[in-house]
Amino acid sequence: MTVHLDDDTLALLALGDGPLDSALDTELDAAQRDHLASCAECSAELADLRRTVSLARSSRDVELLTPPRQVWENISAELGLSAAAPSTSPTSTSASASNPDVAPSAPAATRRASASVTDRRRPSTRVARWWPYAAAALVVGILAGVAGAVLWPGPSADVIAEAALDPFPTWDASGTAQLEKAGQSGTRDLVVDLDAPTGSALREVWLMDPATNGLVSLGQLSGSSGRFTVPNSIDVEQFSVVDISEEPADGNPAHSGDSIVRGQLRQP
Repeated sequence: MTVHLDDDTLALLALGDGPLDSALDTELDAAQRDHLASCAECSAELADLRRTVSLARSSRDVELLTPPRQVWENISAELGLSAAAPSTSPTSTSASASNPDVAPSAPAATRRASASVTDRRRPSTRVARWWPYAAAALVVGILAGVAGAVLWPGPSADVIAEAALDPFPTWDASGTAQLEKAGQSGTRDLVVDLDAPTGSALREVWLMDPATNGLVSLGQLSGSSGRFTVPNSIDVEQFSVVDISEEPADGNPAHSGDSIVRGQLRQP
């Protein structure tokens, strides 16, 4: 019967900071090293564990959001879990994993026999015992953060001005523009949509002062739509006209004079 490396040994190898060859010299005996070199199952499991560890270490600065209790209740209902499932939700698992003095409620996984003839398994260390729970809590936390961003997005921006962009005589085009302002930060974004024949030339978005024809470039438009931050130094009541132009790739930052569409921003 084929015997494999136990889970604790694989976890310790995966948690090692150094190269795998160095870890093998310190963590395994000769029989275990030979088994790992020849066993596709153990090698694949170790590779999976090391990828999880790498993900955990690269996600230390990720801000995790704790969703309301009803999120886990909805997940339990969707998966057909028992009514007691919310009491063992990922958030409670995360709390247990963060406190090594609190024993996890889940039963320990069944261990496989060691690869050596006699039982050479190392005693289960605190790191090895808790590593599966910490990894599970990390993954759940990342998923909770993603769910929180989708289900509970930040405050939406208010549309403070909008414009219908009319085409110039030489263009068969149309477009719209909306000036949005975020409630808390006060950041202003100009969101434009352009329906015009595509070509090899560049498209640039401008704000124009209709009294002086002065222009401020917000940047190049890639594709048919784009979002551009309007600096606080720009008075949008003065620069109240949106202009989208076609620009040759000649390195000249000035307006080409070939406007595609143009429109006046007005309060909705």
